[in-house]
Amino acid sequence: MPLSMTRKGCGIVLGTVLALSLTPLATREAEAASDVCFTVPQPVMSLGFGSRYEAASKARTDLDEESDAAVTKALKPIDKFIQNLSREVTRASAKDDPTIKRAHQRCVIDAVHKWASADALNDMRTFNAKLAVPSRIGGIAIAYAEVRNTVPGLEIKQKVIENWLSRRAKETVYFFDNEATEGASRNNLRAWASLAVGEVGNLTKNREFVEWAILSNRTMIEGASANGSLPLEMNRKQYALHYQLHAMSPLMTSVARLCDQGYGKGGADFDKLATMARFSVRAVKDPTIVQKINGRSQTVKPGIKENLSALAWMEPYVALTGDEMFERQFAAYRDLSNSKLGGNLTDLYANRQVSCTISASN
Repeated sequence: MPLSMTRKGCGIVLGTVLALSLTPLATREAEAASDVCFTVPQPVMSLGFGSRYEAASKARTDLDEESDAAVTKALKPIDKFIQNLSREVTRASAKDDPTIKRAHQRCVIDAVHKWASADALNDMRTFNAKLAVPSRIGGIAIAYAEVRNTVPGLEIKQKVIENWLSRRAKETVYFFDNEATEGASRNNLRAWASLAVGEVGNLTKNREFVEWAILSNRTMIEGASANGSLPLEMNRKQYALHYQLHAMSPLMTSVARLCDQGYGKGGADFDKLATMARFSVRAVKDPTIVQKINGRSQTVKPGIKENLSALAWMEPYVALTGDEMFERQFAAYRDLSNSKLGGNLTDLYANRQVSCTISASN
């Protein structure tokens, strides 16, 4: 047999032996990741849609059913993506097998990396698209943050992801500081933007993003009425309570996550925050409380059980404040989840006390 063939043959044998000797853990993790991960959708690059409401509805209270359906359809692929990410985060936390746990965590990182590599959500073509995208960026950022440091050897992917998130956060800050209407710059939409920008600031140690989020939270809380209602949301007629809850979700979560990262109280007056929380829960139990403020029957169905996703922020609130009354009120309804807030918030915050001691130095 020719020498060259002998060497080639030995190379095949040696390569096979080496492969066999190196495969157990790596192969198991790769197979596990393939088995558990959802099919990652093609990145959404552009969004361009109008308002959900009639053009003549200045208070954005008269729904245009056709436009509402078009907006929901445009956002559905992104929202489904975020739901899948948060589900993987929750599944990872429930697994005892470290290989399976890491497979779920890697799934999240790989999925977000696919969108980041494509520079997803880089083309917001309309005003309303620019209003809608920050809450989605926040949902993606939180899911990523929960698994970020769990899988070694992915530093390059992390850099791509965090650069992408930083670009979207920078665009969000510019939009709300320069283009958003006066109402949008102070209502629930600003709260969602604050959550997104603050979370990216946490991830990248960008103090400007963090300070912007803190200022946004402070503005929202200071703007609340003495009874805990948010005036701009109370103006939304039959949707007032819906939007009160829609503002509380990112606001409470943002404060908790900023505290957890060592940035103090995240712009929060905790006494005022407690008033806002208690007003919101009372109103959910009895929406006529809001009806007495603005004269309109509310679309929110009464009862905690009927509004669990919209009240998932109660978990970070209790972790922040130790509010025993709240703890007792919703303990029977756990687990509480909201995909844009990180998925299973009971899993993330129950039996925890979030410290608001300032420790971040960046």
